[in-house]
Amino acid sequence: MNILLTGSGGFVGKNLKTYLEDKYALLTPRSFELDLTDKEAVSEYFSRHNIDLIIHCGTVGGARGAEDKDTTVQDNILMVENLAAVRNKSVRIILFGSGAMYCKSRHLEKINEGEIGKVTPKDLYGQSKMLIAQKVQTELKDALCLNIFACYGQSEHPTRFPTYAISQNINRKAIEINQNVVFDYLFVEDMQRIVHHFIENKSREKVLNITPKTSISLVQIAQIVNEINGFESEIIIKNPNLNNEYTGCNKRLLKEMPHLKFTDYKTGLKRLYSHLLRSQQDCC
Repeated sequence: MNILLTGSGGFVGKNLKTYLEDKYALLTPRSFELDLTDKEAVSEYFSRHNIDLIIHCGTVGGARGAEDKDTTVQDNILMVENLAAVRNKSVRIILFGSGAMYCKSRHLEKINEGEIGKVTPKDLYGQSKMLIAQKVQTELKDALCLNIFACYGQSEHPTRFPTYAISQNINRKAIEINQNVVFDYLFVEDMQRIVHHFIENKSREKVLNITPKTSISLVQIAQIVNEINGFESEIIIKNPNLNNEYTGCNKRLLKEMPHLKFTDYKTGLKRLYSHLLRSQQDCC
């Protein structure tokens, strides 16, 4: 099977590339090689390659601490529309949504897919993800939208909390938390297995939250990190109030994959800890 994987330079795309490259024939053009907002360029690319399935990880916006550019909504929708327009009718699309589509400026406790569109996100990235999910539900045939709330593991940005907390502990430093919050953190290896399942099996649903059964707070992550190494990094919480929860219901996912087993947080964090420790030792 020939798979077009977009966004292979990002965290999700990079990990999917690593996982899938020995299982399928992958095409992984970067954004500087293929502008997905340019329909003519996308059409020309498809005319030169035999593509059986699309995994779309490419996205604009959503970076923590960075303001979304004005064209975020337009660009994200255009990329999906162009891929859908030029593909052969038999080609399925697996794309990634985000919990941001439910408006993450409010309390989201195990929110389900039926809530999409009921509250419009305040940020442009969230708006784009909401509109794309609605297109998948109503317009796009043979398309599946997988909503990630939070994902952790190898190759995540150093400022992402699990990697940050582990790095602080390795270096015998305090772990600082601006404000504690409860997340649904999906281990990247579980994400890989979920995507692999839907490459091989067509989903009955159009939109799925891909979230673990158990939620976790930032403080709990820091505590597990301390347990793993045995060194007690001081955990400093700057704002004592709990921030809005950010978790999604996974009942639809478990109906599609009833035998899915999630990696428990301690096991996942141990693997990430070992990877980061090896990486640091290799650099020294």
